[in-house]
Parts: sequence; structure tokens; C-alpha cells
Amino acid sequence: MARPGAASVRVAWLCTATVAAGLFAAGAQAATPVQNRTFSQIQKGATQGDAASQYRLGVIYDNGEGVPVDHARAFEWYQRAAEQGQADAQYNLGIMYDEGQGVAQSYALAANWYSAAANQGVAEAQYNLAMLYAVGQGVPQDDVSTAYWMYKAASQNYVPAQYNLGLIYVSGAGVTADPLTACHWFLEGAQQGDADSQLETAQCYETGRGGARDLVRAYAWALLAANQGEGGQGEDGAQVYLDGLGAQVSDAQKAEAVSLSEGLVTPAP
Repeated sequence: MARPGAASVRVAWLCTATVAAGLFAAGAQAATPVQNRTFSQIQKGATQGDAASQYRLGVIYDNGEGVPVDHARAFEWYQRAAEQGQADAQYNLGIMYDEGQGVAQSYALAANWYSAAANQGVAEAQYNLAMLYAVGQGVPQDDVSTAYWMYKAASQNYVPAQYNLGLIYVSGAGVTADPLTACHWFLEGAQQGDADSQLETAQCYETGRGGARDLVRAYAWALLAANQGEGGQGEDGAQVYLDGLGAQVSDAQKAEAVSLSEGLVTPAP
């Protein structure tokens, strides 16, 4: 894997379903979304067993929102919400076990909670679980499971998974090697602005391994990667590649590629 690190940003928002589940009424008062409640209301809801309040209280302590940062307390409230099936809390618990923050580090327990969240459709959890399978941390090393969960995350437009799934189809680890499918996933990541994916997409068009050879499109994608100052081949790798590719195209083709590049990146909603 070119990106062995797990996604380590904890989720701090609530999906629509979570917000809906976290509504409560007090007497004749209208139901209040959990993110609009006061701290005391959130505390009360959490102690009464409301999963959305427990999760929100965990976020508050995790980020220090009006209180001192307290990862141990954050862990406690995430765990209570996670045990009730709150998917974002399950993912956040996975991160905390993965990093040993607020709790003793454990890859096995990280994998357990990532799995719980992954099975509920959390793309970051699916990606992190794939990475644990890739290196055999907390779970047996398993290329097939790596590919499975990477596909799940990639299918939700999670860019690091799209890039890594492309690499999986290049190498044939856990899947049948397929350059065309690899280039499809590189293109998906490239269209969302990922420089490494853009550079791989340029190479797909240069070599024709993803279909028809197209040096103009290759130059356009390489230009986008170079403009980000990145691209998987070491420092200034994309610029070096672009310079080499430039020797194969005419000035007119370069001008066409520059114009084409302006409409290639279309981030997913």
C-alpha cells in the first residue's frame, strides 16, 4: 500500500439518521436536535441513555468544546453510544484504540470497532479496517479482505480507498490483476482532486493501459498533479513526469491539455 496510515480524524458530526434518532421532547416543548442542545441538556440525555447525546458528549470532551480536552471521558461516552449501535461512535472508538488515546492501545479492539462501524457503512472505518487487514494488525493479514473493504470505501467516494484500490488491481493482491479496473479507480480519485491518483491516471493515458492511448489527457492530468506539488514518485515527482511527457507532445497539444485540465476535477458531493 502506498498509504499505510489509517484515517485518524475522528468523526464529529451526526448523520441525518443519527440526528433523527437523537430527538427528544421535554413536556410540551418541541423536540430539539442534539447539536442544538445546551451542555446540561446533552449531559442529561447522555446519563438517561440517549445514544445521540452520549456520542455528542464524547465529541465535546474529545475536542474540548467549552470544557478541557479529556480523552478518557470522550472514550467513556463514545463507548456507551457505540454499545447502542451508534456508528460514528464505533468508528471513533476504533481510532482511539488504534492510537492508544484515552485508552490502552489495541489493534485487535480497533479492528473490532472499525468492523462494527464498517458494517454500518462508515467509509473511513471500512478503509481503516482494510488497512489493518493489509498489514495484519489486530486481524490476520488477508489480501482478499483488504480488497473487499477497500472496495466498500471506494464505492462511497472515499478518495484514499479509491487510490489504494487502484494499486490493488495493479498488483493483483486479493483480486485478479486488471489494469483497466485499476485505471478506473485512479480516475475516480483523480476527479476528486487527489494528486497521486491524477499522476497514475496520466500514466494510464500515456501507456494506454486503461484503454485508448491519449497523450493530451495524460498531459492534462499530469499538469494537475504537478500543480499540487505532489504525486507519488518522491519530491516533485509529478513535475519530473510532466517534463518528460512534455517532450512527447507538441505546443498545440499542450495548449489543448491546459484547456482540458480546467474541467477535469469534479469532487463528489
